[in-house]
Amino acid sequence: MSRVFLIPLVIVLFHLVCATSMHIISGVPDNPTKLRVNCTYDGADFQERTLNNGQEFSWGHSDILFIDYMFVCKFDWGTKTRTFPVLSMRTRPILCAHTIYPCDCYWDARADGFYFSNDKKSWKKMYEW
Repeated sequence: MSRVFLIPLVIVLFHLVCATSMHIISGVPDNPTKLRVNCTYDGADFQERTLNNGQEFSWGHSDILFIDYMFVCKFDWGTKTRTFPVLSMRTRPILCAHTIYPCDCYWDARADGFYFSNDKKSWKKMYEW
């Protein structure tokens, strides 16, 4: 096979698989309680995490085009609870598409809601508690 044909093939394969790093950050005060986070991947639970203010929980995921997936996280802080998808096949291209591979996606749980960033510099409020 000619090298001319290998270059486009490598480029296509590179875009079909994307390593995504998902980061959950606790931006809430540790009082009344620390932030508890329990995430699931297609129904399988991760270990529940308890995060101090400023602490981060992260994991990696390899996205393969056309394979559906969804990470859903439940957040508990004092009397407040919120559950929503933090990453899915449908949302990753929208939320994390502005980053260079590997893709980094950040969620910051704050006292007034949940903020998203793909560069850890500019944040957009996405959800209320």
